[in-house]
Amino acid sequence: MKETTFNPANVSDWEQAAIKTLKNKSFESLSTKTLEDIILKPLYTLEDLNNIPSNLTSIVRESKSSSDWLIAQAVTGNTSKEILEDLKESASKGNEIIFYTLDTQHNWKGPELEELKSLLEGHTVLLDVTIDPSFLHNFNNLNGLVKGANGEKLHFSNARTYFLDASFIHKVGGDAVSELTSVLVQADALSDTRDFSEFSERAFVQFSIDTNFFMEIAKLRAFRILWKAFGEAHGIEDIAPIPVHAETSLRSFSALDSNVNILRAGNSALSAVLGGSDSITTYPHDSLIGVNSTSKRIARNMQLVLKEETHINRVFDASGGSYYIETLTNELVERSWSYFLELMKEDTLDGRNQKLIERAEAKWDEELESLSTRKKSLIGTNVYANPDDSLEYQINPTDYKRLAGPFEQLRKAFHQNNLKTAIVPYGILKEYKARMDFVSGFLIAIGISPLIAPENLKPFDLQKWIDEQHIDYVVFVGNDEQTNGLVPALLKEKLSVPMDVAGKFEEYEDWLDAGLFGRIYAGQSLLDKAKELLMLAKKEVSPENA
Repeated sequence: MKETTFNPANVSDWEQAAIKTLKNKSFESLSTKTLEDIILKPLYTLEDLNNIPSNLTSIVRESKSSSDWLIAQAVTGNTSKEILEDLKESASKGNEIIFYTLDTQHNWKGPELEELKSLLEGHTVLLDVTIDPSFLHNFNNLNGLVKGANGEKLHFSNARTYFLDASFIHKVGGDAVSELTSVLVQADALSDTRDFSEFSERAFVQFSIDTNFFMEIAKLRAFRILWKAFGEAHGIEDIAPIPVHAETSLRSFSALDSNVNILRAGNSALSAVLGGSDSITTYPHDSLIGVNSTSKRIARNMQLVLKEETHINRVFDASGGSYYIETLTNELVERSWSYFLELMKEDTLDGRNQKLIERAEAKWDEELESLSTRKKSLIGTNVYANPDDSLEYQINPTDYKRLAGPFEQLRKAFHQNNLKTAIVPYGILKEYKARMDFVSGFLIAIGISPLIAPENLKPFDLQKWIDEQHIDYVVFVGNDEQTNGLVPALLKEKLSVPMDVAGKFEEYEDWLDAGLFGRIYAGQSLLDKAKELLMLAKKEVSPENA
């Protein structure tokens, strides 16, 4: 066995082997295009590193002093007393940063204010005083990060008060390039009016981390490189690294089958760790419908498990050296810097921000279209939806645009405007089952739970069954031969309810002329079809195809 040798493999050999398994598809079909317009290859090798700066990995590693990160779970409560209780509870159960957002309903005074002062001054903090920066004057010293301080120096020698917010552009739909560029635009605006060295030493940045695992890792690593390039552009070769705070994004969170949000948050948290965040907030899976002590504990324990069970906090830059991640990181650096230089041609900060928002909105529309046509999956929402999920409860408002939002609205709309739907199958089960399952999943995803009619009903019996079951709308399902033969016959019988056909057929236009209502097929927009059916449910369109 020791003398056994293997022929050296190369990319060309791998490509030829892959092509044999693709049947009629092209090799290019294995490549995918991201929201950032980056083409992802099916395989990355050492050769891909030839076009990457040799110091890319070292820049990332030199910008962090530790492989560990701090757990920064937000404390919540309706009163100052509840805030104090949650603060002490979370700190005793593993929370390492006090993350508190000042709220007008929290009435801080007397003993409660003194207790808060003692707790905040004795811990590392992530404090948001955006609604009232004067609240900071209650404290003699703070150690950590402060949002909403407007960059005021105050008297806190250990607090960073210049906040660079990448989350804002993420919340309105931006891609990774938009987020990275927005940080550079903000940093340029802040550094223009103050000493750059002083600014860089008191700045910190926040990113929202979504579920695109490798892209989110690369995004955080790309920021470290862009920050160094930004410093060099201002004449500082060795700019001081700034703390990176990450929060799990609510963009992919859904109130439908909310337990799946545990997986989404866990995925995002691991991305934040591997990307090199200095502190991380993981939002509870039920953030949209009301958190409780259990969900907050689960969210906090996600990070504790990552630390104590995987020991990943002992590995410095675990993703460094990966051909794929290093290539992706470099792509983001080049695209973000190029876009930054393009935006700097705008005369005003408002003009730059407007361009960023326009790009973010366009990217949002693109991502929503991918979700609607099922090119992208959101489990429990546009695929594998549970028809028993209820949305009768109130969904908490959030400043995140959420991909599940339109689907949640449709669920509510069809609950209020019931469209009793049936799938009418024809042929042999094994020949139509795949198409029937697709139609059923399609309808459930938009909020319609269809009945399945007895198979192979004659027109008279089908009409009788429709009347007995009080059906409002039907979808014909069969194999291609059955569909071509029976749909015209059923249309001649003029059923009392509108009928769609499952699949795409050359005779479709002729069937429309004969009275067909529409069709359901792979690649169709869920949202567009849902709007059409909702109008039918509301009786805003005639059941007959005019």
